[in-house]
Amino acid sequence: MRCGWASGRRSPGSTLGRLLRGTRPPRAARAAGRSRTAGDVTASVVSALLAACCFAGAAVLQQEAAQSTSREEALRIRLLLVLLRRPRWLAGIGLLVSGYALQAVALAFGPVALVQPIVVTELALAIPVAIWRRRRRPTRRDWLGIVAVLAGVAGFLLVASPAEGTADPDVLTWVVSLVPVGGLVAVLVAVAVSTSGRRRAMLLGAAGGASFGLLAVLTKATAFEVGRDALGTLSSWQPYALVAVGIAALVVSQSAYQAGPLAYSMPFVTVLEPLVAVLLGDTALDEQVRLSGGYLLAEALTAVVAVSGIVVLASSPTVLSIYEDSGPG
Repeated sequence: MRCGWASGRRSPGSTLGRLLRGTRPPRAARAAGRSRTAGDVTASVVSALLAACCFAGAAVLQQEAAQSTSREEALRIRLLLVLLRRPRWLAGIGLLVSGYALQAVALAFGPVALVQPIVVTELALAIPVAIWRRRRRPTRRDWLGIVAVLAGVAGFLLVASPAEGTADPDVLTWVVSLVPVGGLVAVLVAVAVSTSGRRRAMLLGAAGGASFGLLAVLTKATAFEVGRDALGTLSSWQPYALVAVGIAALVVSQSAYQAGPLAYSMPFVTVLEPLVAVLLGDTALDEQVRLSGGYLLAEALTAVVAVSGIVVLASSPTVLSIYEDSGPG
């Protein structure tokens, strides 16, 4: 958060962030190693938008392929082996990998609190793609939802003005920040296992969203390590945690797509991914957004607009009708 923003001075972070970091002085090494420039912001925003486009296409293709697989394969690595034999899913993976690469570039140039809200506009992009592929006609309500998501995210970023933090916190900060997220994901998956249908898709979507939020923060940390010492990164824990969380997030998200329509799972991914990422960016990476005065109220209002758009899209009869019949695998 920022206080005294008119004078250009920034606060040392949130109350929770300060508690986690103790009273030690700020780190000299920041995530980018230098002050953020207009060029950095542009590169980060453009890369994040391109990543959102890739993720949107990947979500549609992967959901179409995963929904036609056996329910017994859910939450197992074997599900990925089955899907590897499906060209449509492989095309989705190609877009997914491209999206992750672009997301890593965006995170190398900008804070998590800037990148993730842009990346999750994939919902507003995935719905038109799905409508086009199934030859449906979008209604005024659909366009209203899409505009609300995009406008809400844009408004939030303009008001919050996310500031860079550090990508190299100490071990205690990492543990206190990451363990609760891991516990949340474990609980969501455990509950989802005992359910089916719409509820299962929603729970797994929520678990996937939290996992992807965690993945974004680990991507930021790994990119920093690579930039500092590429070979030395092999002796750091961050890249290995990144791979493990990435595989887990992929299995959970594919299981969510398999469990039901994209309209059930995607909203939870869309809401929880940036929420978890921004919270971890604040507590673990010391990133800052404006929270003083009327900024917090404005951020809350823009977030409500974005979430309202998500709800409109998720409950749209046009969107729901797209998935009444599973596409061929």
